Amino acid sequence: MSYLWLIGYLLVWVLTLVVYRTRGRERDAGWLIIVSYICYAVFSIILFKQSANGEYYTFLPMRFGPFVYLYAMLMLALWPLRRFHRTEVSEINPPAMWIVNATSILIILSALLCIPLVIRHLQDGSFMNLLHDSSAGKELYSEMLEESAEAGSGISNIPSIILNAFTDIALLLFFYYLSLKERHPWLIAGLSIAIVIVLLTPIMSGLRSNTITTLLTLFGAFFLMRRFLSERIRRWVNVAIVCVVVGLSLPLAAITLSRFDQRQGGAAGSVVYYIGQANLNFNNYGLDAGGIRYGDRTMNLFKRVIDPYNTPKNYQERRDKYPDLKMDDNIFYTFVGDFTLDFGPWKAVLIFIVFNCWVVLATRPKTDPEQPTGGTIAFHQMLLLYMVTCICMQGGFWLYGYADTAGLRLICLLLLYFSTKIFAQVKKNA
Repeated sequence: MSYLWLIGYLLVWVLTLVVYRTRGRERDAGWLIIVSYICYAVFSIILFKQSANGEYYTFLPMRFGPFVYLYAMLMLALWPLRRFHRTEVSEINPPAMWIVNATSILIILSALLCIPLVIRHLQDGSFMNLLHDSSAGKELYSEMLEESAEAGSGISNIPSIILNAFTDIALLLFFYYLSLKERHPWLIAGLSIAIVIVLLTPIMSGLRSNTITTLLTLFGAFFLMRRFLSERIRRWVNVAIVCVVVGLSLPLAAITLSRFDQRQGGAAGSVVYYIGQANLNFNNYGLDAGGIRYGDRTMNLFKRVIDPYNTPKNYQERRDKYPDLKMDDNIFYTFVGDFTLDFGPWKAVLIFIVFNCWVVLATRPKTDPEQPTGGTIAFHQMLLLYMVTCICMQGGFWLYGYADTAGLRLICLLLLYFSTKIFAQVKKNA
């Protein structure tokens, strides 16, 4: 029966894609996310088949109920994007540009201050070693873990912290500037540099997840903004993204070979496990992991403010606090699994309903009586839709992307949302 539920889960997503395409012509962020979920479902079938043959990893038999719950929650999370997909919005009302430009300048300055670190990695040969030393990636990863353990939860390298906090915003602003008739070439060039630095920095530490999730966010930002870009810009971005993906494939492959080639299953097995495990892990333990974490991962920064002594500061402290859980964040189980593991399945449903109802109500586009087939949407409304895109794209095969200190990225998104919304309201009332 396990294969029946797995294949059924895949077919439901395929049917969802067919229905989605019939309700809108554009290939947008929602379309991309559903396609990615189909890919993850395929990898889950391959991984489960390998585990059933006793090749690499072990999973419990699949059940029907958890897949129904997971599909329903993912569709609930996609609700704002599905609704936006059916609209004929063709224009973004500009925000207070001084806020957007100031944010872009802050991101660019932070990126420029991170360049010495990138140069140092290039000079010591650690990055180039990835391409010809089969153990370089594993050594870089071990060094990174040691440095993280020594650093603890202290603050260091302020420019890097700022750049990481504004990473998601940088990607959206890059495409927003490309959508304008009067573009800002220096800001576009500066944001391009910032994006490249964000993509390269994790690789220089032997990491893959941060680079891959940034790439997924890049795809999501492009497809969300795609309807506002000219055909010429779309073609240019397509070529640029292909070049970026090809350029990053080699070091990512080198890290994978270095860290996993000697393990059972090898590098190829690790890729299948990396992409396909989330659905299987959620099915096994997502609805009952033997306890909950009371928001210690998804609301970590908030809880550290109100209860600093009892809230784990990092993943190791959290695992020590909840040693009896059948599943924790050393594996992947989707962003839905993070909320069920933190709050339980029923409270997670309530959180999803409240959040997505708020987003849907807050992102209703304005229709123009003179253009009945079109409409406009405010920049701050696009920020909310982008937030949904980031959560769904990053967490489809991984975890909740705004957990722990990555919650700074969510805070930055919300600060930009409220600041641009307030100034838009002031402008309207003036």
